[in-house]
Amino acid sequence: MISKNRIKQINSLQQKKFRAESGTFVAEGHKVVDELLRSNLKIKEIFATKDWIETHAKKFAGENIQEVTKDEIKKISAMQTAVDVVAEVYMKDDSKNFKLNETQLYLCLDSVRDPGNFGTIIRIANWFGINTIIASDDCVDLYNNKVIQASMGSAFRVDVEYCKLEKILSEANSMKIPVYGTFLSGDNIYTDKLSQNGIIIMGNEGHGILPETEKFITRKILIPCGSTPENAPESLNVSTATAVVCSEFFRRKL
Repeated sequence: MISKNRIKQINSLQQKKFRAESGTFVAEGHKVVDELLRSNLKIKEIFATKDWIETHAKKFAGENIQEVTKDEIKKISAMQTAVDVVAEVYMKDDSKNFKLNETQLYLCLDSVRDPGNFGTIIRIANWFGINTIIASDDCVDLYNNKVIQASMGSAFRVDVEYCKLEKILSEANSMKIPVYGTFLSGDNIYTDKLSQNGIIIMGNEGHGILPETEKFITRKILIPCGSTPENAPESLNVSTATAVVCSEFFRRKL
Protein backbone atom coordinates (compact mmCIF):
# COMPACT_ATOMS: atom_id res chain seq x y z
CA MET A 1 0.00 0.00 0.00
CA ILE A 2 1.29 3.47 -0.89
CA SER A 3 0.99 6.12 1.77
CA LYS A 4 -0.73 9.42 1.01
CA ASN A 5 2.57 11.27 1.45
CA ARG A 6 4.30 8.96 -1.03
CA ILE A 7 1.49 9.46 -3.56
CA LYS A 8 1.82 13.22 -3.11
CA GLN A 9 5.59 13.05 -3.56
CA ILE A 10 5.39 10.97 -6.75
CA ASN A 11 2.74 13.28 -8.21
CA SER A 12 4.90 16.31 -7.41
CA LEU A 13 7.53 14.98 -9.83
CA GLN A 14 5.32 16.11 -12.71
CA GLN A 15 6.70 19.58 -11.94
CA LYS A 16 10.26 20.51 -12.84
CA LYS A 17 11.05 22.28 -9.56
CA PHE A 18 10.21 19.20 -7.50
CA ARG A 19 12.22 16.96 -9.83
CA ALA A 20 15.17 19.31 -9.32
CA GLU A 21 14.74 19.17 -5.54
CA SER A 22 14.54 15.39 -5.34
CA GLY A 23 16.92 14.59 -8.19
CA THR A 24 14.42 12.02 -9.47
CA PHE A 25 11.83 11.66 -12.21
CA VAL A 26 9.02 9.27 -13.17
CA ALA A 27 9.05 6.59 -15.88
CA GLU A 28 5.82 4.77 -16.72
CA GLY A 29 4.67 1.72 -18.64
CA HIS A 30 6.28 -1.63 -19.33
CA LYS A 31 8.13 -0.55 -22.50
CA VAL A 32 9.76 2.50 -20.91
CA VAL A 33 10.57 0.69 -17.67
CA ASP A 34 12.03 -2.26 -19.60
CA GLU A 35 14.30 0.19 -21.45
CA LEU A 36 15.20 1.73 -18.12
CA LEU A 37 16.55 -1.60 -16.91
CA ARG A 38 18.82 -1.76 -19.95
CA SER A 39 20.32 1.61 -19.05
CA ASN A 40 22.82 2.56 -16.37
CA LEU A 41 20.36 4.80 -14.52
CA LYS A 42 19.69 4.01 -10.88
CA ILE A 43 16.11 3.21 -9.90
CA LYS A 44 14.84 4.46 -6.55
CA GLU A 45 11.63 2.43 -6.44
CA ILE A 46 9.25 0.55 -8.75
CA PHE A 47 5.51 0.39 -8.13
CA ALA A 48 3.77 -2.43 -10.00
CA THR A 49 0.67 -4.59 -10.00
CA LYS A 50 0.82 -8.22 -8.87
CA ASP A 51 0.32 -9.53 -12.41
CA TRP A 52 3.12 -7.36 -13.75
CA ILE A 53 5.52 -8.41 -11.01
CA GLU A 54 4.82 -12.10 -11.60
CA THR A 55 5.42 -11.70 -15.33
CA HIS A 56 8.58 -9.62 -15.02
CA ALA A 57 10.05 -10.80 -11.70
CA LYS A 58 13.27 -12.18 -13.20
CA LYS A 59 14.05 -8.94 -15.05
CA PHE A 60 13.81 -6.87 -11.90
CA ALA A 61 15.57 -9.11 -9.40
CA GLY A 62 17.33 -6.97 -6.83
CA GLU A 63 15.33 -3.81 -7.52
CA ASN A 64 13.20 -2.09 -4.89
CA ILE A 65 9.69 -3.12 -6.00
CA GLN A 66 6.45 -2.40 -4.19
CA GLU A 67 3.29 -4.27 -5.15
CA VAL A 68 0.29 -1.98 -5.59
CA THR A 69 -3.28 -2.28 -6.82
CA LYS A 70 -4.46 -0.87 -10.15
CA ASP A 71 -6.41 1.78 -8.26
CA GLU A 72 -3.27 2.83 -6.38
CA ILE A 73 -1.17 3.00 -9.54
CA LYS A 74 -3.76 5.29 -11.14
CA LYS A 75 -3.14 7.74 -8.30
CA ILE A 76 0.57 8.07 -9.15
CA SER A 77 0.31 7.82 -12.94
CA ALA A 78 0.12 10.81 -15.30
CA MET A 79 -0.90 8.59 -18.22
CA GLN A 80 -4.40 8.75 -19.66
CA THR A 81 -4.34 5.03 -20.43
CA ALA A 82 -3.86 2.51 -17.65
CA VAL A 83 -0.34 1.31 -16.86
CA ASP A 84 0.83 -1.56 -14.66
CA VAL A 85 4.19 -0.14 -13.60
CA VAL A 86 5.60 3.23 -12.49
CA ALA A 87 9.22 3.85 -11.50
CA GLU A 88 10.91 6.68 -9.64
CA VAL A 89 14.38 7.07 -11.12
CA TYR A 90 17.48 9.08 -10.23
CA MET A 91 18.49 11.62 -12.88
CA LYS A 92 21.75 11.31 -14.77
CA ASP A 93 24.78 13.01 -13.24
CA ASP A 94 25.04 16.55 -14.61
CA SER A 95 28.75 17.23 -14.83
CA LYS A 96 28.51 20.66 -16.53
CA ASN A 97 31.80 19.80 -18.27
CA PHE A 98 30.50 19.34 -21.80
CA LYS A 99 33.03 20.10 -24.50
CA LEU A 100 32.63 19.92 -28.24
CA ASN A 101 34.41 17.16 -30.11
CA GLU A 102 35.25 18.32 -33.61
CA THR A 103 34.91 14.79 -35.00
CA GLN A 104 31.35 14.24 -33.77
CA LEU A 105 27.92 14.99 -35.27
CA TYR A 106 25.50 16.71 -32.89
CA LEU A 107 21.87 17.73 -32.96
CA CYS A 108 21.17 21.17 -31.52
CA LEU A 109 17.66 22.22 -30.48
CA ASP A 110 16.88 25.94 -30.48
CA SER A 111 13.98 26.62 -28.11
CA VAL A 112 12.03 23.42 -28.79
CA ARG A 113 9.18 23.61 -26.29
CA ASP A 114 6.82 20.74 -27.15
CA PRO A 115 7.61 17.63 -25.05
CA GLY A 116 6.28 15.26 -27.72
CA ASN A 117 8.58 16.77 -30.34
CA PHE A 118 11.52 16.79 -27.96
CA GLY A 119 11.08 13.15 -26.98
CA THR A 120 10.61 12.07 -30.58
CA ILE A 121 13.78 13.92 -31.61
CA ILE A 122 15.73 12.10 -28.89
CA ARG A 123 14.44 8.82 -30.29
CA ILE A 124 15.44 9.87 -33.83
CA ALA A 125 18.93 10.81 -32.65
CA ASN A 126 19.28 7.43 -30.96
CA TRP A 127 18.17 5.62 -34.13
CA PHE A 128 20.72 7.38 -36.34
CA GLY A 129 23.59 7.05 -33.88
CA ILE A 130 23.76 10.66 -32.68
CA ASN A 131 24.78 10.32 -29.04
CA THR A 132 24.57 13.94 -27.86
CA ILE A 133 21.90 16.60 -28.24
CA ILE A 134 22.74 20.21 -27.41
CA ALA A 135 19.66 22.07 -26.14
CA SER A 136 19.11 25.75 -25.42
CA ASP A 137 18.27 26.52 -21.81
CA ASP A 138 14.66 27.33 -22.72
CA CYS A 139 13.95 23.93 -24.29
CA VAL A 140 11.50 21.67 -22.49
CA ASP A 141 12.96 19.67 -19.59
CA LEU A 142 14.40 16.27 -20.51
CA TYR A 143 12.67 14.68 -17.51
CA ASN A 144 9.20 15.95 -18.35
CA ASN A 145 6.98 12.84 -18.30
CA LYS A 146 5.78 13.42 -21.88
CA VAL A 147 9.38 13.71 -23.10
CA ILE A 148 10.29 10.41 -21.42
CA GLN A 149 7.23 8.68 -22.90
CA ALA A 150 7.77 10.06 -26.42
CA SER A 151 11.43 9.01 -26.40
CA MET A 152 10.40 5.40 -25.63
CA GLY A 153 13.54 4.83 -23.60
CA SER A 154 15.98 6.71 -25.85
CA ALA A 155 16.21 9.46 -23.22
CA PHE A 156 18.14 6.93 -21.12
CA ARG A 157 20.75 6.43 -23.86
CA VAL A 158 21.22 9.85 -25.48
CA ASP A 159 22.99 12.65 -23.60
CA VAL A 160 21.15 15.99 -23.58
CA GLU A 161 23.35 18.96 -22.74
CA TYR A 162 21.56 22.20 -21.83
CA CYS A 163 23.64 25.31 -22.44
CA LYS A 164 23.80 28.85 -23.75
CA LEU A 165 23.76 28.32 -27.49
CA GLU A 166 25.66 31.53 -28.18
CA LYS A 167 28.63 30.23 -26.18
CA ILE A 168 28.72 26.71 -27.63
CA LEU A 169 28.10 27.82 -31.24
CA SER A 170 30.74 30.52 -30.97
CA GLU A 171 33.18 27.82 -29.90
CA ALA A 172 32.08 25.70 -32.87
CA ASN A 173 32.80 28.58 -35.26
CA SER A 174 36.22 29.09 -33.70
CA MET A 175 36.97 25.38 -34.09
CA LYS A 176 35.81 25.48 -37.75
CA ILE A 177 33.09 22.91 -36.98
CA PRO A 178 30.32 23.05 -39.63
CA VAL A 179 27.06 24.42 -38.23
CA TYR A 180 23.98 23.43 -40.27
CA GLY A 181 20.48 24.90 -40.22
CA THR A 182 17.38 24.39 -42.39
CA PHE A 183 16.17 27.43 -44.37
CA LEU A 184 14.07 28.07 -47.47
CA SER A 185 17.15 29.81 -48.89
CA GLY A 186 19.40 26.84 -48.19
CA ASP A 187 21.08 24.33 -50.51
CA ASN A 188 19.14 21.18 -51.45
CA ILE A 189 19.95 18.60 -48.77
CA TYR A 190 19.54 15.75 -51.27
CA THR A 191 22.27 17.04 -53.57
CA ASP A 192 24.49 19.10 -51.25
CA LYS A 193 27.68 17.63 -49.87
CA LEU A 194 27.28 16.93 -46.14
CA SER A 195 30.11 16.43 -43.66
CA GLN A 196 30.35 13.57 -41.18
CA ASN A 197 30.93 15.97 -38.32
CA GLY A 198 29.23 19.17 -37.26
CA ILE A 199 26.19 20.59 -35.49
CA ILE A 200 22.67 20.35 -36.97
CA ILE A 201 20.38 23.04 -35.56
CA MET A 202 16.63 22.46 -35.48
CA GLY A 203 14.43 25.40 -34.59
CA ASN A 204 11.42 26.31 -32.50
CA GLU A 205 8.02 24.90 -33.51
CA GLY A 206 6.51 28.28 -34.34
CA HIS A 207 9.46 30.52 -35.18
CA GLY A 208 12.10 28.18 -36.59
CA ILE A 209 15.75 28.98 -35.91
CA LEU A 210 15.95 32.23 -33.99
CA PRO A 211 17.92 35.21 -35.42
CA GLU A 212 20.42 35.17 -32.56
CA THR A 213 21.20 31.55 -33.41
CA GLU A 214 21.16 31.95 -37.20
CA LYS A 215 24.25 34.16 -37.17
CA PHE A 216 26.41 31.18 -36.15
CA ILE A 217 25.21 28.94 -39.00
CA THR A 218 27.83 28.28 -41.68
CA ARG A 219 25.85 25.84 -43.89
CA LYS A 220 22.21 26.54 -44.77
CA ILE A 221 20.32 23.53 -46.10
CA LEU A 222 16.83 23.03 -47.53
CA ILE A 223 14.42 20.10 -47.46
CA PRO A 224 12.72 20.69 -50.82
CA CYS A 225 8.94 20.35 -51.07
CA GLY A 226 7.43 18.02 -53.66
CA SER A 227 4.06 19.78 -53.79
CA THR A 228 3.14 22.81 -55.85
CA PRO A 229 3.27 26.11 -53.91
CA GLU A 230 -0.52 26.36 -53.70
CA ASN A 231 -0.82 22.83 -52.25
CA ALA A 232 2.22 22.79 -49.99
CA PRO A 233 2.06 23.04 -46.19
CA GLU A 234 3.82 26.00 -44.63
CA SER A 235 6.49 23.80 -43.05
CA LEU A 236 7.30 20.36 -41.66
CA ASN A 237 6.86 19.47 -38.01
CA VAL A 238 10.25 19.89 -36.30
CA SER A 239 10.57 16.22 -35.37
CA THR A 240 9.66 15.14 -38.91
CA ALA A 241 12.20 17.56 -40.36
CA THR A 242 14.80 16.23 -37.92
CA ALA A 243 14.19 12.68 -39.13
CA VAL A 244 14.66 13.73 -42.77
CA VAL A 245 17.87 15.65 -42.04
CA CYS A 246 19.39 12.92 -39.85
CA SER A 247 18.52 10.31 -42.46
CA GLU A 248 20.41 12.23 -45.13
CA PHE A 249 23.50 12.67 -42.96
CA PHE A 250 23.40 8.96 -42.11
CA ARG A 251 22.96 7.98 -45.77
CA ARG A 252 26.14 9.86 -46.72
CA LYS A 253 27.95 8.05 -43.95
CA LEU A 254 26.94 4.71 -45.48
